[in-house]
Parts: sequence; C-alpha cells; structure tokens
Amino acid sequence: MATVTRTVEETLGEGGFTPFHRRIVLLTGFAWTFVAFEIIMIGLVVGPVLGTFGVTAATDPVLVGLVNAATLIGSFIGSLALGRYADTRGRRTVFLLSILWYSAFTAATAVSWDPWSVFGFRLLAGLGLGGMLVVDPAVLSEFLPPQNRGRFMVLLDFFWPLGFLLAIAFWWVFIVQGVTVVGIESWRILFLVAAFPAVIAAVARVTVPESPFYFARHGRLEESAAVLSRITGTRVEPSTLSKEQSIPRAPLRDLFRGSLARRSGVTVSTWIALNFSYYGLFLWLPTILADFGVRELTDIGYVGWFLVASALAQFPGYLVSMILVDRWGRKRTLALFLLLGGVSGYVFATASSFSVLLVGLVFVSFFNLGAWGAVYPYTSELFPTQYRATGFGMAEGVGKTTAILGPVIFGALIAWTSGIILPLTLIAIVMAVGGLVLAGLGPETKGQAFT
Repeated sequence: MATVTRTVEETLGEGGFTPFHRRIVLLTGFAWTFVAFEIIMIGLVVGPVLGTFGVTAATDPVLVGLVNAATLIGSFIGSLALGRYADTRGRRTVFLLSILWYSAFTAATAVSWDPWSVFGFRLLAGLGLGGMLVVDPAVLSEFLPPQNRGRFMVLLDFFWPLGFLLAIAFWWVFIVQGVTVVGIESWRILFLVAAFPAVIAAVARVTVPESPFYFARHGRLEESAAVLSRITGTRVEPSTLSKEQSIPRAPLRDLFRGSLARRSGVTVSTWIALNFSYYGLFLWLPTILADFGVRELTDIGYVGWFLVASALAQFPGYLVSMILVDRWGRKRTLALFLLLGGVSGYVFATASSFSVLLVGLVFVSFFNLGAWGAVYPYTSELFPTQYRATGFGMAEGVGKTTAILGPVIFGALIAWTSGIILPLTLIAIVMAVGGLVLAGLGPETKGQAFT
C-alpha cells in the first residue's frame, strides 16, 4: 500500500502553533526591535556625534546627510547580497551572523575618530541590518503554520515601535540629559550600550534550525522531517514527506518573467511607497516640527513627546492590521492602509494648530506602520520558496534605495520652496498612489498555497 505523503506546508498546518513558534516569534521580534532602534536612533544623534568633530548641518550638510544615510546604504547592500545567499545556501547562517555583525560594528562606532569613520562603521553595521531585514521575515514565515502566518508576521512588526521608543529613550538619556561615564562623550557610551543586547540575541539564535522548506527544496527530506518534528512536537517520518519542486538556481531576472513579473512590479511599487513615506517623514520629523509655527513645538520636551505619541500610535495600527490580514485579506488591508495613510499625511502637512498636528501625526503613524505590518506577510506569500529570500532582498533593496533618496528629496524640496508643505504633501501622494496601484494590480494571497 502506497504511503500517503504531505508537503511541508501541510505538515506545518496539521501541527498547529506550538511552543517552538512562540520562541521564534520572540527571537525575530527582539532583532526587529534593534533594526528599528538603529534606523531611528541615528537621525536623533547624528548632530551631537558629528559635532564632536566640528561638523554641523550648516557647515557641511552633504556629509551630515551621508552619515545619516550610511546605515540605509549598508542595509541596501546587505539585503541584496545576503538575501541571495540565503536562497542558495540556506537561511540559518545569515540568520545567525547578521545580528552579530550588526552588534560588532555598532559597538565599534564608539571608537570613531572622524566623520568618515562614523560613516564607515554605520555602513558596516547596516550590512547586518540588511541581512536581518530579509532573512528574519523569511525564516519566520517558513516556520509558521499557514493558518497563523498572517497574524504572527504582523506581530513581528509590533516590535518596531518598541525600537522607536527605545531610540527616543536613549536619545533623551544620553544626548538630552548628557549621561556619561568617566567623562567619555555620551554618544560613545550610547553606542556601546546599544550593542550589548544584540549580542545576547545572537547567542539565543544559535539553537534555531534551518528552514524545513529549504531542506525539502533540496531533496534533503530526512533533515526536513527532523526540523518538522522539532517544530510540531510529534515525530515526522521522512517517508511521509513529498519532495518539493527543486530549482538549483533562482536567477534574479526570473522575478520579472512570466507569472512573477506582475507580482514583482507590485512588490516594487508598494515598497517604494512605504519606504519613501516612512523615511522621508520620520527622519526629518524632529527637525521640521518647529517649522509648523506652533509654539509648543519649539520646546525640546514637546518634540520628545510628539515622537513618543507617534511611536505609541503604531501599536494599535499593527493590531488592527494583524486582525484584518487574516479576516479580510493581505492585499485589501495593505491597500486600504496606504490610501488612508496618504489622506492622514495630507491633513498633517496642512495642519496649523497643535491639536490637528497631533491627530494628523497619530493617524499617519497608525496607517503607515499598520501597512508595514501587512506588507511582510503579503510579500512572503507572493513568491515561491526558491525566490522568497531573493524577492525579499529585491524588495528591501529597492526600498532602501528609496529610503536613502526620500530624506534627500525631502531636504531638496525644503531648500527649493523654503517650506515644508510640498515635501509633506509629496509623501502623502506617494502613499496614496502606492495603495491605488496595489488595489488595481496586486493579487490576493490569503488562503493561497504557500509553496
């Protein structure tokens, strides 16, 4: 009698959500906290850091801009290179080493001796961030059972505002309050302290196995069964697994051929909209608040609380997104949040009172970050396994290119118009257009087979 075989996806679905999954969610979430922390923190502390070496935005704005963008440049390179490596050689190595790499060069930033060394260390730290940005979502999605995947992929982004709040706290303690040790500049202590928790996270990730999808794609069914046994808590025999379709090489150009072409196009447009709006707005936010002409926002204390309000608004945004991606669909949720984010962004851009500014910022954060929560499960399900990390790498690479350009374009528009309404309005338009493109062209992935 022939043995009935199952796919990895079916085996994960039958096994349900287990203690193994709770641990993986926490491990990837902890790393996600430090991705957010790193990206937000540099925008808050770049002034004092470069001020140590006699550089300010007034004396050398190009250099300040380069240092601000260094982490994003590094993450762009890392996401493309490490996403590709993870598809061909496995997720686990990148999963283990990327956070350790990030931690080492975050600590090394504390010994910077001039602006260009700061730039170099930030770029090198960004390589590790790029690895985490593409591999952590791919790893998490390939361990989760299909019935829980959407919800817990969004839950991963609940850790992002924690990193945002942590960055604000570090900025307040070390930069605003000037806490230091034995007379060392406070920003150097900040980078040393910031590196330590990431080392602990790196050690904890050692026990995470390779993806069962990766093993099955390469015909290594015994190893895939062993990992599935560990995940589900019940023994899975290799003979009960069906061999997944294996493609020895997954060329990047194939993402833009055949049935994948439209999916890749939608991925690119959506990630451009999200990255341009997020980094264009939030890396400039502390600087532009005073330009609204509202008395309260000329005080550093109010600026700090405004940033905190923005971070706190992200939690309910993620929560609503987490519910809707499973009940309503990935595409619908993402498109709606982008559209409403654009509307909220325009309200914020044209606000002239403290209350309207606060409400506008809260809703921009709610919808923009809720969209970020939906884009990860959506992107992970758009591509088959052999293209998944490469697809994430492409998305992150395009996104980070846009993230680098977003703040530069924002600054250029401020210089051109001597005001903030045009750059803020552009951000609102980009979000709304991204939502419209997705609504019109993007496929729905909810309920579709994860291959």
